[in-house]
Amino acid sequence: MAETAEKTCYDYELPQHLIDAIEDGVLSHEQLRELIEIEAGVLGLTFEEAEEQARTGKLPKHGLGTSVESLLWMYRKSEPQER
Repeated sequence: MAETAEKTCYDYELPQHLIDAIEDGVLSHEQLRELIEIEAGVLGLTFEEAEEQARTGKLPKHGLGTSVESLLWMYRKSEPQER
């Protein structure tokens, strides 16, 4: 029987400093980018590719793709404002 189900469970580890920041509920702009790079990498994408796929609605429609899309939204919102 051919496997037709899309893989939606990924096994990856985060650095302890990111785990600590997530548990504290406070991620810096740089930490958000690092987390996006890790999760995008699991999907086989670079940060820039993930940004483009999010913009065009082409990220996978499962947990990790949705996570990357949400993190990208937070990343854009957390960009330092020019004065």
